[in-house]
Amino acid sequence: MTKQLLMLLLIFSIVLVNLIAFFYYRITKNIYFSAFIILISAGVLAIVEGFIAMKILNDGFGFFFGLNLVGPSLLINSIIVFLIAIVVSIIKFFKKG
Repeated sequence: MTKQLLMLLLIFSIVLVNLIAFFYYRITKNIYFSAFIILISAGVLAIVEGFIAMKILNDGFGFFFGLNLVGPSLLINSIIVFLIAIVVSIIKFFKKG
């Protein structure tokens, strides 16, 4: 039961961070800033979810489980968004020229 709860928290966190980054992209029209928001959120949410996992699992080592739960997935997500930003910038550069 606790693993399903933590996985649900993982999915909710990833969707929430991507929505926040999307809305910032809509406001600023800067995809690099959105990738940076996802990158910063990866560190912050890894620590927060580490504490949540520690409380749910009632174990001190649950903190490390929480760190490994959301941190790496948001880092990979941030890298994907950053690579998409680079590709879009290259396409825009060659379309102008």
